[in-house]
Amino acid sequence: MIELKQVTKQYGQATVLKNITLSIEDPGIYCLLGRNGAGKTTLLKSIAGYQNITSSSIQVDGKAITTSTLDTGVSYIENFAKHFNLPVQKLLRIASEDNPNYDYDFAAEMMDRFELEGKKKFHHLSLGMKTMVSTIICLASSKNVILLDEPVLGFDALMRVEFYDMLTESFRKHPRIILVSTHIIEEIAKTIQKLILIDQGSVRFFDTLQAVETKAFCISGLQKDVEAATKDRNVIGQDAVGGLVTRYIFDNPPEETGSLEIRPLSLQEFFIQMVGHKGGSRR
Repeated sequence: MIELKQVTKQYGQATVLKNITLSIEDPGIYCLLGRNGAGKTTLLKSIAGYQNITSSSIQVDGKAITTSTLDTGVSYIENFAKHFNLPVQKLLRIASEDNPNYDYDFAAEMMDRFELEGKKKFHHLSLGMKTMVSTIICLASSKNVILLDEPVLGFDALMRVEFYDMLTESFRKHPRIILVSTHIIEEIAKTIQKLILIDQGSVRFFDTLQAVETKAFCISGLQKDVEAATKDRNVIGQDAVGGLVTRYIFDNPPEETGSLEIRPLSLQEFFIQMVGHKGGSRR
C-alpha cells in the first residue's frame, strides 16, 4: 500500500508537488500520466525514498518513507547508466546478492526474450536496451512496490508490445503495486487497472479506465443547445468556432437529440482536456 498525505515538495521557491493526498491500496498496474514537468519523476523519487519531501508524509506498507529509510519495500532505478559500466550479466548478479527474493530466473528469461547480451557492458547498449535492463532488474526484485519512470523510452513499437507483455507476466507471477510513468497513452491502456493524472504538481484524476469510458464525452452543436445540455454537468473543457461549441464533460452524458453530436472521448482526448491545450477557448 502506498499512502501520501498532503505531500508537498519544493525546490527553492518552486513547488513541484502540491498538497497531494493519494492512497493506492490494491495490487495492480497503475499508470502515472502527465506532461513534461508535471511532477511525475519527483513523485516517484519521493515514494522510493530517493529524496525527502518538504512537508507531510509518505508511507509504504505502513512504513514512513524518507531518505534514511533502510528498506522501503520499493524498487526504483534512477539513471542506472550514470553509475555503472559493468557487463549486463554482472549487473543482474549484483542486484540479486542482497535480495533473497530476487527472481533471477525471471530476469534471465527476459534477457533471452529481448536478446540482451550478458557480456556486453551497460554503457555500450542502446538507449532502449539500457532502459530494458533497468526495468528487468526492477521487476525481478519482487518488491511489493515497483516504480517505473518512462520505461518505454527508446523502444520501437515492437519492443513496446513486448514490454507490456512482460509487465503483465511479471504482475501475474508476483501481484503487487506497479506504478508506471509514461507518455504513451493509448498503448498502455490495455495493461493498466487505474489511471493517475498529475498536472502542475497536483493529482487531477485517480480512477479506473472504465470511468473514463463511461463518463468522458464531448457534446457539439449550437451554443445554446450545448449549454442547455451540459447545465449542472462537470465540464472539463470547451472549444468554440463561430456559433458552434464543443464542450467536454466528465459526467453522465445528456440524452441525444437531433441538434447535438455526442461521442465518447478517447483516453488521449480526455488527457488533453484535463491538463489544458492550445487553441480554441477554455472554460
